[in-house]
Amino acid sequence: MCSCINDDESLRVQYNVGVRLTTRTGEVLPDSVAGSVHAYMFIEGRYSHEVSREPDGRYYLCFDNRQTMRLVAVGLGSSDSVQLVPPVLGDSLGSVCARLRNYGESRSATRTSGTITEITPMSYICYGGFSYSPGDALRDSSFATLVMMNKNVRIHVVIRNLLSQMGAGNYTVKLEGFRSALAFDGSIKGDSVVYEPHGGFDSNGVFSTDIINAMPTAEGDSVTFTLYKNDNPIFKRTTDSYGAPITLSPEDDKAIVVDVGVMGVNLRVMPWSEVNSGTVFY
Repeated sequence: MCSCINDDESLRVQYNVGVRLTTRTGEVLPDSVAGSVHAYMFIEGRYSHEVSREPDGRYYLCFDNRQTMRLVAVGLGSSDSVQLVPPVLGDSLGSVCARLRNYGESRSATRTSGTITEITPMSYICYGGFSYSPGDALRDSSFATLVMMNKNVRIHVVIRNLLSQMGAGNYTVKLEGFRSALAFDGSIKGDSVVYEPHGGFDSNGVFSTDIINAMPTAEGDSVTFTLYKNDNPIFKRTTDSYGAPITLSPEDDKAIVVDVGVMGVNLRVMPWSEVNSGTVFY
C-alpha cells in the first residue's frame, strides 16, 4: 500500500484503481497494447508524483479528501515515433505528456514496388484518467476503474478519375492542420505538423498515398487538404462536399476520398473499411 499524503484519517480518501484498455466501442484490448504504462497523480491540477503499479496490477491511492485529484495513465505501444514527456513537480494538467519524434520529417520515403508504407508508424498512444472531487467518496476505501483508450488516428488518401480528368503529371498531396503533442488533460496541442505522403497510381488509375498516422485534430482545428500537379496547387479544401470541417477523432481510421468529375471535385471523409464496399461517388 502507498503512504498517504495526509495521515489524518478524517481527511483521507483511498482508492483501489484498476486499469482497463478498450476501444471506443467498449471492446477490451490486451494490456500489452499499451506497452509500459505510467500513472501520474495531479492534486489541485498540479503534478504531485508518479504512482507505481502494484503486483496485482492495480494502483493504490491515498490523498487529502479536501482536494481535487486526477490520476492520468499514459502508455505507448511503440516509442519509435512518439516519446513520453515525464512531468516535473508542479506541472499543470495542460502540460505535454507525449509528443511526436521528428515530426518535421513528415514526407514519406519514395514508395518502392507499389508498396504502401506508413508515416510515423505509431501503433497506439493509450491515454486515460480517473478523477476525484471533494465529496465523491462515501467510504474510506473505494474501488474504481480507469479506462484507457487509443488516441492515434490513421488517414488514407484516395483520388479517383484524376488521370482521365486532369491528364498525366506529377501529382502530390499535402495535409495541414495537425499537432505534435498530447497533454495530460487529454487535449491535443503542440507545434503544427504538415504531412506530404508519397503517392502513386494503381493499375486501375486510382491515386493513393502512404498511410498517415497522426494525433487527432485539436479542438477548433481542421485539416486542410491540397492537391498539386507539377508543384502547382489545383485543388484545396478545408471542408468536405457537405461543408463539414475535415476533422479526425481518437481511434479514427478514415479515408479522404476525392472524386474528380466533369462537373467538379467531390471530397468525402469516410471510414477506411467502407472505401471499397461498392459505394458510388458522383
